[in-house]
Amino acid sequence: MNRKTMFQLFAAALACTALAGPAGSAPATSDGLVAMNSRNLDEIYVRPNTNLANYRRIVVDAGQATLASDWMKSMNQQRSPQRWVTPEDAQRLKDEAASSLAPIVTEAFTAQGYELVTAPGQGVLRLSPRVTDLYVNAPDTYDPGIQRYVVREAGQATLQLDVRDAATGELLGRVIDRSTAREINRNFNRAGNVQNQFWLDAMYKLWASNVAKEFVTAQVRP
Repeated sequence: MNRKTMFQLFAAALACTALAGPAGSAPATSDGLVAMNSRNLDEIYVRPNTNLANYRRIVVDAGQATLASDWMKSMNQQRSPQRWVTPEDAQRLKDEAASSLAPIVTEAFTAQGYELVTAPGQGVLRLSPRVTDLYVNAPDTYDPGIQRYVVREAGQATLQLDVRDAATGELLGRVIDRSTAREINRNFNRAGNVQNQFWLDAMYKLWASNVAKEFVTAQVRP
């Protein structure tokens, strides 16, 4: 199965979602945001009395990524010294994750009718994507005694998007979602740098699509 077909299959599994009402009596955050209900996202917060429908253009910041604090120690405890991951491996994983975020978020929001612009202005949202606690289950390292690795899940991460008024810098919304990268049929899959990045990108795509669908349907909330 080629990469295009795999992405098409994964895209077919995306579920459309709408921003629901306030999450019961959930208190406002320290930033003045109020929790909202969501069927597909763990946490979503919006500034009260903000009409997000007035914003139809976006600027997207470069993505940021951090690995889980115990990732390298955990990996190396499970491996022989020849297969230990290095700080260079960790940096590569962070760089790959960070570089994927902005294009994926941009694609998801433009697919919902937002216009990408290059400068702040009235009616422009500033989107700042971030992946934290990234845990890649089977990073690819050279070992002549092992032909391949197989895993059921490529990894896990916490995905966050901060949404601001691009002109004023005011924080208007925040999405936090804990996600797992897996193949949709949930079989064991070959693990390697290319395969890992493919499934992590697929996880980012699903998350970004759900976020964009939430915000495109948002209305004024009390």
